Amino acid sequence: MGNVNQGGNSTMLGHWRVVLKQAEESARAGRLDEALALASRADVAEYRQAIVLRGKWAKELVQRASRRAEADDLDGALADLATAESFGAAPDLLASCRSKLSDRVARDLRTDLIAGEPDRVVERLDALAGRKLNSPTLHRLREAAEAWKVARTEARRGEFGLAFELLDRAARLADDDATSALGAYRRELEARQQTASAKADRFYRALADTPNQWPAILAAAEDLLQTVPDHPAARQARSRAWQQIGAIGPRVPTLPPRSSTANGPRTADIRFLDDRTLADSVSPSPAPVTERPPSRLGGPHGRLLLWADVIGGYLVCLDDEITIGRAGPDSTADLPLLADLARRHAVIVRDGEHYTLRALQPTFVNGRAIDSAPLRDGDLIRLGANVELEFRRPSPISATATLRLMSRHRPPMAIDGVLLMAQSCLIGPTRQCHIAAPKLDQPIVLFRQADALWCRCPGSFEVDGAPARSRAPLTSTSAVKGEGFSFSLEPLEPRTTARV
Repeated sequence: MGNVNQGGNSTMLGHWRVVLKQAEESARAGRLDEALALASRADVAEYRQAIVLRGKWAKELVQRASRRAEADDLDGALADLATAESFGAAPDLLASCRSKLSDRVARDLRTDLIAGEPDRVVERLDALAGRKLNSPTLHRLREAAEAWKVARTEARRGEFGLAFELLDRAARLADDDATSALGAYRRELEARQQTASAKADRFYRALADTPNQWPAILAAAEDLLQTVPDHPAARQARSRAWQQIGAIGPRVPTLPPRSSTANGPRTADIRFLDDRTLADSVSPSPAPVTERPPSRLGGPHGRLLLWADVIGGYLVCLDDEITIGRAGPDSTADLPLLADLARRHAVIVRDGEHYTLRALQPTFVNGRAIDSAPLRDGDLIRLGANVELEFRRPSPISATATLRLMSRHRPPMAIDGVLLMAQSCLIGPTRQCHIAAPKLDQPIVLFRQADALWCRCPGSFEVDGAPARSRAPLTSTSAVKGEGFSFSLEPLEPRTTARV
């Protein structure tokens, strides 16, 4: 029997009314989520008034979702619908609102297709995955955008026939409004195909007729890659040519900027720059050197090459300071480039979460000449006249940065990018990963611990043939293999640092 006061009434009598009154006050203030939570408490949920109020507020949430959608607050609208559903909103009411939201999203996606942005369509639909927005129209738009997106990829590889087939599929799936954009892109591809055909003929002739004339092969490969940026044979030949030319000695080949003629782009002849043309060649003897201090993060230091199957090769710099400069037998640069640069042209310094670029020779950030400048995500670095690198900080939870090689200049080793590794780096399918691996379901993490580099991976994997689970230490020559991925590490010789 409950406690009884002097009037003979239970002290619990009316408690549920107090809770529901608080819920009604929350609802009047627009805090419908809070109101529904109060009305769903175990001590009041079974009262008839609580049931009526929950139905009323769930309906109001659906109505608010519609208003938010009209105000282009799609995320807010979807959140309201999810909350309303969890508190028992009528299924037909939810379905009707979601149908209207799907139609609104479809209109926006059609606009993206008309603007020639299939990548944005796919990204927006991926972001809505699991939000219960499904309709035949959205499904058709996704297929059209994906076909167009893959067509672009195949065209970059020189597979124009397959690209045209995919564009035809996209045209059949897309609405009539996108026909004009698809037609314009098709005409652009036809022009590129015609240009690429002639360049490919010259490239393959250079391979066949002058197999050891690396400057000629390099010039032909560069010319073809201007039109077909991901042509596999041209990319391979370019990497091989740079390796061979770099091995010849300090005379570094550069390709002058292309000039235009009435007949279109013209490829300039390759030329060589000797040491007398370089800014730092006035010194009669090499600069004295000191050993590079270890990273303040501890653990391994120096440089590694990371070779990931299907993904590509990456130069991993583990120190807090890296030097960028000209490649050659006498180079002390951490990132040596086959380009018209000084031996030590610029230095990137990491201090905790921050990066600073220091210029030793003419250096620019976003077009502005600098002596020293902080680096931020997306900054474009230019060294000398035409060497361009993009600085990225893709992950908000990691201080690791990447350098993307934007101009044609490459290191002597065939790599796709540079990692300035702090405590950890991510390999995976999302934009926040430092190395893109679209086929992975979850990211793989490389991280420093004690004096070693470690790998963390969901589930089981192998390191140097030995089984591992969840995490395992690596050496500088480790080979790692797991479900859907594999990569290996290769050490590079230690670098010394010239005194400034």
